[in-house]
Amino acid sequence: MRAGNLKHKIVIQTYSETQNDFGEVVKGWVDFKTAYASITPLSAKEFYKAGVQAEATHKVELRYLKDIKPKMRVVYGSRIFDIKSVLNIREENKTLQLICSEVISWAVLKLMGLMKC
Repeated sequence: MRAGNLKHKIVIQTYSETQNDFGEVVKGWVDFKTAYASITPLSAKEFYKAGVQAEATHKVELRYLKDIKPKMRVVYGSRIFDIKSVLNIREENKTLQLICSEVISWAVLKLMGLMKC
């Protein structure tokens, strides 16, 4: 993997439950790792190869990081991608390929005219 291709600064987040100062359980997304990655939309052919078909929208490639799992998410600017699959390319612990689904908010869908309220 060429470093020049890793031009997107991303944050990988995990869903966590913690206790606040009052003993209440607080649930939410917390930053896990920051990395540079390439983000590529998947073609129809890659949708099928990814095994997640219509849900897979993007492939995120980055240098190997330990403990990245499906159910985490990638944040790139204001965009959010749910991780569906984590592939350790050739099991060499050098490159990770994340098959992701972009999360589109209701507000964006409404602006695009795809959702009526």
